[in-house]
Amino acid sequence: MKNIIYKILKYFGLIQEENKERRKDTIYIQKPIMTEYEYRFYQILKELENKYIIVPQLNLAAVIKKVNNNRYYSELFRNIDFAIFSKDYKKLLLLIEINDQTHDRYKRQDRDLKVKKICNDVNVKLISFYTKYPNEKNYVINRIEKEIDLNNN
Repeated sequence: MKNIIYKILKYFGLIQEENKERRKDTIYIQKPIMTEYEYRFYQILKELENKYIIVPQLNLAAVIKKVNNNRYYSELFRNIDFAIFSKDYKKLLLLIEINDQTHDRYKRQDRDLKVKKICNDVNVKLISFYTKYPNEKNYVINRIEKEIDLNNN
């Protein structure tokens, strides 16, 4: 069973090939910052870099501050797949989540709702793209630019 889980994690790019010389008491290993799907999606987003700054795997706590209570506080320490900023980094324009089948689980849906509530509270648009759809370049770019235009007008 352990071997099957390892192969699945490796297939999705969540682990790298282990160094055979590593000591058995090693606790940490380096991992890729993005899954393979996220990386392919990022290649599409790079088309927007002439107008915006694209930041992958942004921790919400880096851009959102708790001001009065602990409601959903732990959700601030979650990563968002992509953030889009103005070229001067002064304005967070849009957050993007890539939803795969793990987002169908109850706990993940609950977490997603809390993150969406946080984003609504600070007036930052969060949009989702789903891995089960093709997410072709023109669709992705047009949807993102439309959302940014809607939020800034």
